[in-house]
Amino acid sequence: MKKTFLLMAALLMMGSAAFAGGGFDLAIGPKVGFQTAKLSYDKADIKSGFANHFTAGIFGRVTIGRLYVQPEVLYFKTTNIFDGHVTGVQSDNLFNLPTGANVNLTLNSMNLQVPILIGVNIIDLDLVTLRAHVGPTANFTLKSKTLFDETYTLDGEQHNMPAEATTTDQDFNPKAIAWGAQVGVGVDVLKRITLDINYNFGLSKVFGALSQTTLGETFDFNNIDNTKQNMFMVTVGFKLL
Repeated sequence: MKKTFLLMAALLMMGSAAFAGGGFDLAIGPKVGFQTAKLSYDKADIKSGFANHFTAGIFGRVTIGRLYVQPEVLYFKTTNIFDGHVTGVQSDNLFNLPTGANVNLTLNSMNLQVPILIGVNIIDLDLVTLRAHVGPTANFTLKSKTLFDETYTLDGEQHNMPAEATTTDQDFNPKAIAWGAQVGVGVDVLKRITLDINYNFGLSKVFGALSQTTLGETFDFNNIDNTKQNMFMVTVGFKLL
């Protein structure tokens, strides 16, 4: 993670130095947006996206002629639901659940995503600039909070969750990086306001290391393989420089 931030800082400092000499164009500023599984132009869908999947961060851009490099740091929340099967002995697990119990486990996670995009200005006018870009992303899960359903099932019957599970605040840090790639398009208006629509392809599982944590000592999770982050990200930014 430190190497990624250092790379971003180096690119911006390089752009700043060259900008002073007239060879580069440097931009930096904030951006906000949302994530979505499906793009929609409906106002209600966009409002829901901002309310439930809000994203905020900063971006930098170093432009050389028609080409540019755009590193970003984005902060956002994700929610993942897992099917857990208790494999340990009841007296040995943190939640006092019987062996064989099936539960739904929700992880609310705070994340950092660091894309480094390489792009080209397809149309570059004073009023509007149309761009296209592609690049790798590193996704860092900072912290997750565990939430259980109020009931679990055992041998086809439903039971109330023990108090140990419903009242214990279990924090989870996967200490893992999920890699991905982004491809997208962007529009700059009046050289200041930016709109980017990117699609993120998950290349590695966000919670691939979940089975190696304290939670993994109690549960056998059925759907860890489905935690690659494949999603659209829509963001609006403003160039301060």
